[in-house]
Amino acid sequence: MSSAIDVPASPQSGSSSLSGSPPTLDPSTLALLNSFIASKTDEERRFNELAEEAAARVAGLSLEGDGEDEGANDKPMMSVDEYRSVFSEDWQLSQFWYTTPFAMRFARTLHSMCTPTTSIAFLCCPTAFVAFQHIEPLKNARLLEVDGRFSVLTPRHYVPYDMEDPTALPAYLTEGVDIAVVDPPFLNEGMLCSPQYTNVNVVKTLRQIMRPSAKLIVLTSTSVSEILERLYDSPPLGPLRRTRIEVLHGQLRNDFACWASWEGSEELDLVEDGESKEEKEEKEV
Repeated sequence: MSSAIDVPASPQSGSSSLSGSPPTLDPSTLALLNSFIASKTDEERRFNELAEEAAARVAGLSLEGDGEDEGANDKPMMSVDEYRSVFSEDWQLSQFWYTTPFAMRFARTLHSMCTPTTSIAFLCCPTAFVAFQHIEPLKNARLLEVDGRFSVLTPRHYVPYDMEDPTALPAYLTEGVDIAVVDPPFLNEGMLCSPQYTNVNVVKTLRQIMRPSAKLIVLTSTSVSEILERLYDSPPLGPLRRTRIEVLHGQLRNDFACWASWEGSEELDLVEDGESKEEKEEKEV
């Protein structure tokens, strides 16, 4: 990639006294712009590679030759850091990725609640899904997301999910989920998709897919706690208890928290065992 970008000259009238070379960007600004373009190019390249791999698996022609039938062991998911570099946040979809240290500790917490046969569904929280499958893939883990980009991560585990049609889901999910993890998008009451509207539809989905004995974990802003109390009011969705888990995002400064649906879940906290050196250092800073 060229180290410089040509900036077109501003239109000038014939009577203008301006002359000389066309305007150029400040070197530091130009360096930032080139760096951004390079990162976007690399993001597109890596995404296209993932799409090709996904297409091969769907066709039964895995590039690694390991197949992807129901009995096959899934290879570990990409790391959260790689995921964050490949998938940009789409703010129009209210996407804000968790920090890597939080996502990994939260994923360990979820794994501590699971067995190899647990059915766990992640609604609108792809970062948590990626971290969970990176640590140890579960064959019955599913990501329910409107953003079709995530189908390239692992096609068999991705379920298209549109809150405009909250019960349009595969039949196998009906009362088939042991643990549901949801991060409802859209927190601004002034937006078309308000917290009230969003959570009403999420509740419809959860009541369809959760088993009567299932557990629910909700990560969202404390500003909508009243909505949670009103809508998630009966089993298996509630009543919700606020846990000890503090939710951390990379670029979102809202006060977030975590709620859970079962008795005693007030004591639920992040699992710290197995932290990497990098995670511990970042936590201590």
